[in-house]
Amino acid sequence: MEALKEEPPEEMTIVLDDRALNFDFDKSVVKPQYNEMLTNLKDFIEKNDYEVTIVGHTDYIASNAYNMGLSKRRAEAVKAKLIELGLDPSRIVGIVPRGEEEPIADNATTEGRAKNRRVEFKLVKRGSKGEVNSEESRVIDVKKEEVKTEN
Repeated sequence: MEALKEEPPEEMTIVLDDRALNFDFDKSVVKPQYNEMLTNLKDFIEKNDYEVTIVGHTDYIASNAYNMGLSKRRAEAVKAKLIELGLDPSRIVGIVPRGEEEPIADNATTEGRAKNRRVEFKLVKRGSKGEVNSEESRVIDVKKEEVKTEN
């Protein structure tokens, strides 16, 4: 892993602990076990002057329309939790429901579906005019402030 230097990148996708912020089947409740992780993310966003878009995902069970709504509820639940933990609401610039459209694991298995029920965070420096480049993402451990680029 490459350590994050004094100047963080203009934009990145944050995936907490190898996509560990997951949800139970058909649920949008943020589990208490994620509070510390989200507090670390909040601190990272503030320290590095980012704005965040929260992207919600689901597995493929149920209709696409239902899954779009569920992924939006998941992103909204994480937004509410970040605000509850003290993040300035103005730093949250978007909620994007993706439904079942962007799986990261095989939906044919129980384990794969569990990994697909997640949220991700797209970060852009405040005041930046650019959009997050979806071709490149960075996986970060906010506890250690380490970043790794994935192409």
